[in-house]
Amino acid sequence: MISRSRPSFTFADLAAGLRAREDGAAKRALAASLGAFVGVEHVTLTPSGRAGLFALLRAVDRPRVVVPAYTCNAVVEAARLAGKTVEFVEVEADGFNVDPGALAPALGGDAVFVATHQFGIPCDIERTVEVCRARGAMVVEDCAASLGTTVGGRQTGTFGDAAFYSFDMSKLITVPAKGGAVVVRDPALAAEVRAVHAASVSPMPAGVRARFFAMGATLRALQEPHAYRAFHTLRFERAGTFTAEAPLGEVRRGPFYRYDLSDAQAVVAARQLARVTDIISERRRLYAEYGRRLRGARSFVTPPPDERGEWAPIRFPIRVRGDKLAFYRACARRGVDFAFSFTFIEAPRRFAIAHGLADAVLDLPFYPGLTRREVDHVVDTLMAVDGAFTRDGARASVTHGESAC
Repeated sequence: MISRSRPSFTFADLAAGLRAREDGAAKRALAASLGAFVGVEHVTLTPSGRAGLFALLRAVDRPRVVVPAYTCNAVVEAARLAGKTVEFVEVEADGFNVDPGALAPALGGDAVFVATHQFGIPCDIERTVEVCRARGAMVVEDCAASLGTTVGGRQTGTFGDAAFYSFDMSKLITVPAKGGAVVVRDPALAAEVRAVHAASVSPMPAGVRARFFAMGATLRALQEPHAYRAFHTLRFERAGTFTAEAPLGEVRRGPFYRYDLSDAQAVVAARQLARVTDIISERRRLYAEYGRRLRGARSFVTPPPDERGEWAPIRFPIRVRGDKLAFYRACARRGVDFAFSFTFIEAPRRFAIAHGLADAVLDLPFYPGLTRREVDHVVDTLMAVDGAFTRDGARASVTHGESAC
């Protein structure tokens, strides 16, 4: 079975990380390399992307945080833990990011807007910043999924006042089990973020570090198709579920907030950052290939094309028309697993477009290392299931660019 996701780190990366000394040197080197890659000066490494957002929001004296209605629950969690009131704005009718036209009424001088570049597909960040500036709102870019994505040759994360990144298992650069960073333009705010962060974390205990690395090694080992099939059967099929996602529920500061990024994790991230150009190139190539070969499908809609070759996508999200779970199970029976993104969003039901996305999105296997045979099998499976759904009259035909919501 072809797995739904695969970390970018190798066993060699993990081994190098485990040899690192916990003296801060590897973290300083990673922060410098990341700052040079993105083009920023002030970088703070954090336990996770959500922990970075938490520290940033705690450092900002604005009570309201406005977020896209279709977003990861970790964003809402971090904002609430930081003591903020969370408000939602609708997303664009045919995409995955905020609709800038819906922003202005929700903004003001007391607000922070989190501008998400979902799946590495950039939002209209220039117009978004313009709207926020006109209303006095601060702009924090959610670059958890968009490290390496550019707009007009400029890196996402450099348009707003600050940005945060994630290195968890589904992102461009991955560490066991999570990691992240915050970048800030204003030196005074950067210093405040560092102070809040330092007061919020403690060094990662050796036992926790060992457990994270064991999890990482296990995930790498599970990529062999027969091993993954056994894992999928036990983790999902027999449990009668399809995703580890769940509604947000009560918020609390777990280990991905409390334990600082270790030097061991920093080494794993730095080794990937050194080859990030190749990682991005492979993802762009696969994104274009999927888009080309799946064109014409009628039971699902493919994501927008990267016409300028500027994105560093971490997902290839399709929007299923009709019964998403039936579509997913039909593909799983043929040996292709999909990931689920934000099925249980926090936004109220009145945000109909966002909930339409939550009900429709499935993520194809999309990561470096997919073999030619695996890519062919994913495409053949999707087109076969598409044909079956179309023959069964699951939904009327659609063309690329139509809303699946």
